[in-house]
Amino acid sequence: MKNFPQEMNHPSGATLVLDRTRLLLAFKQAKERSAVEAFLHSLELFLEDEADEGMVPGERVNHTRTRFFVQSRRPLDDGHLARIEEAGAAQGLDWIGPIYRMAGQRGRRGLAAPLPHVAVIKLRQPRENALKLPEGLGTKGAAEPMIQEVAEKSRYLNGHRYFQIANVKEINAYQLRERLRQMPNAPIADFQFETMPLLTPTSIAPNDTLFPQQWDMTRIEAGGAGTTGWDITTGIATAVVCVLDEGCDLTHPDLRFSANGINLGTMSGDGSPTGNHGTACAGIVAATYNNGTGVTGVAGDARILPVAFDAWTDVEVANGINYATANGATVISMSFGWNAWSPAIIDPAIQNAFNNDLVMCVATHNYNGPITYPATNPLVIAVGASDEIDNRKTPLSPDGEAWGSNFGPQISVVSPGVHIPTTDIQGGGGYEPGDYDLLFNGTSSATPHVAGLAALIRSVYPTLNNVQVRAHIERTAQKVGAVAYAGTAGYPNGSWNQEMGYGRINVFRALDEADVMIKDAPADTGAEPFTGGNFWDFSDIVVRINDDNVFIPSDPLQSKNVERGQANYIYVRVTNNGARDARNVTVSTRIMPYAGLQFVYPPDWTTVDATHVSPTGITTSFASVPAGATVMAKFRIEASQVESLYGWQTDHPWHPCLLAVVNSDNDYAFATAPLTGDPISARLNNLAQRNLSVIDVLAGASANFPFVAGSRYNRETRMTLAIDRSRLPHDMPLTLSLDEDGAAFPAIDFENQVDPAPDQGHGHGQDDMDKDCGLVFLHDTKVKTRFGCCCGILTLSKGSHFDCLPKRTLGNISVEGGDVVLRNGKRYVEIRNSVVKITMEKEPAMMYPLALRTTIPASAAAGEQFTINVAQLNAAGTPVGGASMVYHAGQTGLGE
Repeated sequence: MKNFPQEMNHPSGATLVLDRTRLLLAFKQAKERSAVEAFLHSLELFLEDEADEGMVPGERVNHTRTRFFVQSRRPLDDGHLARIEEAGAAQGLDWIGPIYRMAGQRGRRGLAAPLPHVAVIKLRQPRENALKLPEGLGTKGAAEPMIQEVAEKSRYLNGHRYFQIANVKEINAYQLRERLRQMPNAPIADFQFETMPLLTPTSIAPNDTLFPQQWDMTRIEAGGAGTTGWDITTGIATAVVCVLDEGCDLTHPDLRFSANGINLGTMSGDGSPTGNHGTACAGIVAATYNNGTGVTGVAGDARILPVAFDAWTDVEVANGINYATANGATVISMSFGWNAWSPAIIDPAIQNAFNNDLVMCVATHNYNGPITYPATNPLVIAVGASDEIDNRKTPLSPDGEAWGSNFGPQISVVSPGVHIPTTDIQGGGGYEPGDYDLLFNGTSSATPHVAGLAALIRSVYPTLNNVQVRAHIERTAQKVGAVAYAGTAGYPNGSWNQEMGYGRINVFRALDEADVMIKDAPADTGAEPFTGGNFWDFSDIVVRINDDNVFIPSDPLQSKNVERGQANYIYVRVTNNGARDARNVTVSTRIMPYAGLQFVYPPDWTTVDATHVSPTGITTSFASVPAGATVMAKFRIEASQVESLYGWQTDHPWHPCLLAVVNSDNDYAFATAPLTGDPISARLNNLAQRNLSVIDVLAGASANFPFVAGSRYNRETRMTLAIDRSRLPHDMPLTLSLDEDGAAFPAIDFENQVDPAPDQGHGHGQDDMDKDCGLVFLHDTKVKTRFGCCCGILTLSKGSHFDCLPKRTLGNISVEGGDVVLRNGKRYVEIRNSVVKITMEKEPAMMYPLALRTTIPASAAAGEQFTINVAQLNAAGTPVGGASMVYHAGQTGLGE
């Protein structure tokens, strides 16, 4: 088959090898299956059969009405192809395509047909309407390729364009790509094939005879209908899970082992059963996938290291953990717990395993009470059990079993723990007669689900360390159950509660997770929350005068340039910090026409109004962002927006805050993240803000830094500002003005602010009686009163209230590191120390205009920079936002 390459490279880097016994036949018109079968019979070919030995329920061969996968019992050659084409002419045969096998893929799921008549091309000059191919692509006088674009398909290919080759018998897509590659100055930037799978990729379920009863595997989306975790991986042999338990049936036909293990009583021999429990746990972890018998484990192609307890002592626990660490395990499953064991013996073994990058999964236990040791050790994943309706298993669960899953502050995740089919010691030696137990239960059954998931993650993403594996499991857990989840201090991987932890595990999500982020600073690694300092100074959001692709967020002079009277450009760099390609990535930005200190998600990031202006998107979406890669979103600030959104007055210069958010279809952590808590853009790496003003000034000139404190969505009644002047000369004056008129920010009507959630401030319960809540009527009331010249009776229903107008000025000022002074009836704080904290009383949901004032030293050298930073702290002392000003000396005026 000379027209088909013997090998090609898949975009992933895997090798595609030609299968010489299979073809894809395409007809010009729809064909009945019986007619195709009759045609094939005359050529000693047959249709690809549905009932293949390796077939699993739900899979089918991907025949269409015009395309059919066919097979030969002998390798095909060019003579066979010629006979097929000759006979097919009368049948309306359009073209013949080859089939390739992808390296590393098992069975027919690894077979695919790169279509010979389609070229998916990205042009070097993407704005060209027509593709002009170089001449000379035909061979030895043969016709040039005739291609035609299918515009409807090109429309949704994000820069690639879809072309069909009309004369595919004379030059196919594989030949066209190769010849283009050999030609200098070809107009092609990228050339891809359209690839058709031999089997439909939408459903995966093993043919193990008991799989239909494995409700747990479908619930956690390991297998079952649709795309599931097993579509991504079923594990690999080098992913070894130590089942530290009562040993395993080493001859069970549904279990595979990395080694024979050990008996912890004698520290010799092997991991043969000392009880029934271990064999059942091992089956949930890694009962063999798709072997036509019994059940399948979460990681059915991983391997088990069996370790058998003898007396269940703490010494045996420690020995077992250390044995697993030294003998190739990457995960340990521990379905046990007892508070009387000595942590002094066991904790060092846990620490050693952790230091050697093992993932440890430990059961919380079945007492419906507090979690038992060693699940309380913070280095392990504490696993609870969920029931068949996705709540924490309790004695009231529908299964009717009297036990309950332990819960508490150490819990990480839950997984199914009732009516779990699994392996059993063969014959009559186990829990049940036969080789399987259909009703295994407890957190003992929940824990190996999580251990199996850890093995799957380590199979497909071997570079992740144990902390990252755990984060994948926790971030992608589903928020199921009746108990609400909330953002909780000390639980960084999403919303959490003490009954379900981060939720019930989801295998597909954990394997499919991307983590798109916008860096808060150059050193931001993506860890949440960001703790590397100010998150508003040097985030991956840059403004440029021209669309010049210069992106240096760490340099203020290169990242905040703005020119009046023209359009300017915003660049937002998005990084996929996850292990899997991010799908359907979208970026959105907002410009806030004032230098505010605190911003709240989602309103400040999603609203579009006079104080939340959306710049024009240029490049805002990406079909895919590879793991570890970055892409650049681009927006345009129109000239009219530049004029109205920036503070251009000489005495009121400022730059607006820029907010950006990135989403992805498979960034599951952000999709379920708690959207409350401070500071939101530092807590969630999908959000970022840039609140840095760069102003050109003259040496000896006065300088004013106006900003807005408070937030419409902050209901606290006190706030603290931390002003950092450590990068100013000691003798350079700095004063905070507390009673500004707001003229620097014409987009905000400070005098007529409206509380966006007034009901939150008017509960008028007993707690409100101690507050300045005005007049509240506790019962229906009639009042005779006079309004102007009128006199009458006013009827007031229960709950009516008269409230004082919000205070438009800040009250009760206290200062650490400075002094409050009064000048011409207005209040100022002299900022003397390197960092000064000012605490003030304020109204809930109100914003306040303030300003920092200074004078640039007359001795300032050209190019010298003077930086002031102000942060707003909440009642707990946590920075919720801030703004910075860089004065750049030596210029001739306000240049930005």
